[in-house]
Amino acid sequence: MMESCTAFKSNPWKPNICRDCRKKEEDHLTIENSSEIPITTAIVLPKCKYGRNCYRQNPDHLQSYSHFDDFEQKSKSKLKKQKEKELEFIQQMEIHVKELIKTNQLERNQYEQKFEEILAKTHDDEEKREIERQRTLYISLQSPSYWGSNALKELYREIDISNTSPEFHIINELINSTITTHGNKYGTIYGQDPTEFIITKIQRIQNTTLWHEYCYKKQSIIVKNRQRLSDCESSKYLELNPILTPLLDKQSNEYWLFHGCSHYTITQLVLAGYDSRVSNLKGMFGGGFYLAENSSKSNQYIPCPRCNENAIGTQIGCTCSGQETIKFKIMLYRAVLGDVHIAKIYNRDKYCYIIDNKKRKNYIRRPPIKINTFDDLYDSVMGESKTYGGDQLEYREFILYENGQAYPEYVIEFQRSIQNMRPQTDIKRVQEKCRQFLLNTFRIVPE
Repeated sequence: MMESCTAFKSNPWKPNICRDCRKKEEDHLTIENSSEIPITTAIVLPKCKYGRNCYRQNPDHLQSYSHFDDFEQKSKSKLKKQKEKELEFIQQMEIHVKELIKTNQLERNQYEQKFEEILAKTHDDEEKREIERQRTLYISLQSPSYWGSNALKELYREIDISNTSPEFHIINELINSTITTHGNKYGTIYGQDPTEFIITKIQRIQNTTLWHEYCYKKQSIIVKNRQRLSDCESSKYLELNPILTPLLDKQSNEYWLFHGCSHYTITQLVLAGYDSRVSNLKGMFGGGFYLAENSSKSNQYIPCPRCNENAIGTQIGCTCSGQETIKFKIMLYRAVLGDVHIAKIYNRDKYCYIIDNKKRKNYIRRPPIKINTFDDLYDSVMGESKTYGGDQLEYREFILYENGQAYPEYVIEFQRSIQNMRPQTDIKRVQEKCRQFLLNTFRIVPE
C-alpha cells in the first residue's frame, strides 16, 4: 500500500481522496504530526489512453495510470494555440482595418477630387451660359428705321410703298440700274432681254418671326468671326471688287440682293422663309439659296404666270400675247454674307457633290471649309464672274446654306419692257443714294 504524501491533492471526482496517494486527507503526514518526513521518489505513472474521459472506477487502475496531466498539458497547449490564433486574427484584423481606412481615404480623396471637378465644370458651364445669354441679349431686334416705330407690333404685315416716296424711288433705281443682257433666252419679252422693269407696286414685308431669326443669325455670324469681318480676305476682296448692290452693314457683310422665283414660291418665302433642306441639290454650288446682284439675272428664274414657261428650268421663250402687260414679281432680300468663299475656278466635284469610296455622289449642302482649319466653314459662297477672273459665270451669284441668313424685305411687282433703252447708270451714285436713304430716313408711323 502506498505511503501518504506530504501534500494532499483533491481528486476531482472524490474530493476527500488524494489523487496522488489515494488516501484521505486526515491520513496525510504534516510537519506538526510527524517528526520525520520520509523522502520518496516521484513516480511517473503511465498515461491512461482514455485520459479524462476514462470511466473506470477501479482503485488499482486509478493508482496505476495517470488521467489528468496529459489533459492539462493538452489544455494548456490548446489554450496557447488558441491565444496565438486569436492574436494572429487580431493582427490580421488590424491590417485589414488599416487597409480599409487607407482605401476609404483614397476613395474619399478621389470622390472629393471628382466632386471638385464637377463643381468646376458646372461653374464653367454656368459662365458659358451666362456669356451666351449676354450675347443673346445683345442681339438687336430693332427693325430698320424706315419701317417705323410700330413695325413689329403685329406678327405679319405687307406695307404698300407709295410711288412718290424716296423708298419707292430708291428700289426702282436699284432694280433698273442692275439690268444687263443674257443672250435672249430666259426671262425675255417677245424673245428679247428686257431693257427696263416698269415697277407697278412695291410691298415691304414686316414678318416679326423671320426678322428675329434673321437678327439672331446675323449676330451669330458676327460673333463667330470675332467681330473682325472687315479684316477677312473676302471683305478686302469685295472692297476692291465691290458688289453692285449697297453694303448695308460692314460688321456682317450685309447686302441687298435679288431673288427670282414663281408667284407660288414667293408666298411661301414671305410667310415661312426659305428652307435650305428642300433646295435643289443639283445647283451649280449644291443645295443652297441662290441670290444675285443683277436684277436681270434673277429675272431669268421667274416663269410666266400664264404659261409657266420662259424661265431657267423650263422651256425657252414665251408665246403668250400681250407680254408687255404681264406682271411679274421679284424679291429683294437682306442677306448676311459673312466671310465669303470666292469661287473663281469652278470644280463641280468640289462645289456640287463629293464622290465617296463606293463612287456614290453625296450632294453638298454647306459652304467649303476654310483653309488650314478642320471644321471652320465659310458663311457663304460667291460664284465669281468672268469680269473679275471667274472661269464659268457671266454674272455673279451668291449662295447661302443656312436658314435665317436672308430676310425677304421687298416684293416688287413689275412689267418687262423693251421700249426704253435706259442709259447706263452710275452704280456708285445709286449706292450712295441708298446709303443716304438708309441713314437718314425715319418714319414715326409706318405706311
